[in-house]
Amino acid sequence: MDDEPNRFTSTRFALRAQRYIGFCVFSLLLSLSLRARAELLPARNNIVKSTVLREERAIAVYLPEEAAKNPAQRFEAVYVLDGDWNATIVTNIVNFMRQVAMMPPVIVVSVPNYIDAQGNNTRERDFIPRASSAAVQPDGAAAFLKFIRTELVPYVDRNYPTNGTNLIHGHSFGGLFLMYVLANDPQLFDGYLALDPALGWDNGSMNTVLSGKIAGWPTTGKAIFIAGRSGAGFKEMALDQTERALRSNAKPALHWRLISYDDESHDSLKLKGTYDGLKYAYGGYTQDPLEIHPTDGVMIKGRPFRVVTTVTTNGRLHINYTTDGSEPTETSRQDDGTGIMVGDPRQMRLELLSLRGQFNQAVPLHLKFGQAFLPGTSEPSQTMDTGWHYTIYRSVAQPKVDETAALATGTVPQELSLSSFSVPRVAGHVYRRLDVLEEGYFVFVVKADEAQLHLGVANLITAKGDRGRRTQSYLAPLRRGSYALSLDFVESTKDAQLHLAVIQCKDGLPIWWDQQPWLSLDIH
Repeated sequence: MDDEPNRFTSTRFALRAQRYIGFCVFSLLLSLSLRARAELLPARNNIVKSTVLREERAIAVYLPEEAAKNPAQRFEAVYVLDGDWNATIVTNIVNFMRQVAMMPPVIVVSVPNYIDAQGNNTRERDFIPRASSAAVQPDGAAAFLKFIRTELVPYVDRNYPTNGTNLIHGHSFGGLFLMYVLANDPQLFDGYLALDPALGWDNGSMNTVLSGKIAGWPTTGKAIFIAGRSGAGFKEMALDQTERALRSNAKPALHWRLISYDDESHDSLKLKGTYDGLKYAYGGYTQDPLEIHPTDGVMIKGRPFRVVTTVTTNGRLHINYTTDGSEPTETSRQDDGTGIMVGDPRQMRLELLSLRGQFNQAVPLHLKFGQAFLPGTSEPSQTMDTGWHYTIYRSVAQPKVDETAALATGTVPQELSLSSFSVPRVAGHVYRRLDVLEEGYFVFVVKADEAQLHLGVANLITAKGDRGRRTQSYLAPLRRGSYALSLDFVESTKDAQLHLAVIQCKDGLPIWWDQQPWLSLDIH
């Protein structure tokens, strides 16, 4: 399979040097590595011999590619009712959402309908509960629920690398069955995706049952997603009653969503509903690294600073935080897209909270209290340094440098090209004087493979070549005066990509990552 193009978690944080005028830094951060197309493996067909149903039930199991690469890894399972009709939709959407990093690798279990000896499809027998007015009618839904609980799920768990977390997808009568499961055994599944569930069956009697059960539903690790059609279709499926029941009885901590789609039919909504349902159930999941910028640095007590996370402008992901050292919860303050103000870094706790709690991630904050960096001289130079002074050496063996003979020396205003050198890799030393006219916070940003940034004798940033040109940043309080800023690096002459920026954080412009950099250098 071809690889996807590079993606950026946050366009605000992918430090990009634009040539000459308009180097809009921040667009700051994370340049992510190529993400390969993640796909489910071909289906494995199995037969589950059911003593409950007294029949042999065929299933098809789709494993993620990761299962073949790492046999010890375990995965959540998504069970798909009406698998003979709906498995293709679900597996295609799972593949897509994996490719765009919106859900983890999962196992998809297709549960097709059973065709009896007379050629009858038994889905209605399996999915429809006993009618309230037919006390002597066999309850096929109860038997099918028992089959799933005592035979199907245990079979899959014994034979495939599941982790004990299960979701279920059902449409129409399959969706009705999901609501039946919620009414009778809500603990069985961790996520319920009910698409246009036929809750109008038996004059909406299932809604009456649900109304008395909703308050007792477990909340931890659960996600309930219900989708229907707007207008007449919404009432036809009695979803208006379902919505009222949920609003009146659901605990505040219960994660549920009921939505309706315009201009969709009973069948066509399966496409949107499956995507939206999985997106909801896996809300807060990301496989991208989460960081705060500046990634390191020093703060002065009594002088707060606004940090930005790599998900600040994502829109789909949100960081919750506390300022008193307590564990963040869903009711804690949330990054609103303008960054997070840090007063005391020792008391800040930040966490990406996922909908079901399965994928929560603590976001480390590496700022600390300290003193301002002292300048080399207390007064800025009368003549401003207007360029970057460089020396390029042959890189003999990383990180060794042949300093006996420089390949080139010179001064550039903002860009340095390495493409003219005949050797495959070079080492370089870049220097300039930093004349600070007004004390305050400064952010130093480096995106490089192998580099070290120094301010005087202090090492601010080290890129070791093991993080895929990760962008790193350092917060430094500076005083009025002159500082020596230097950068040592090793780069390929064919595909060099090194960016350096210095941003002066002014009190009247707190969103520093949107400011024009004070100084910048692009090595390519």
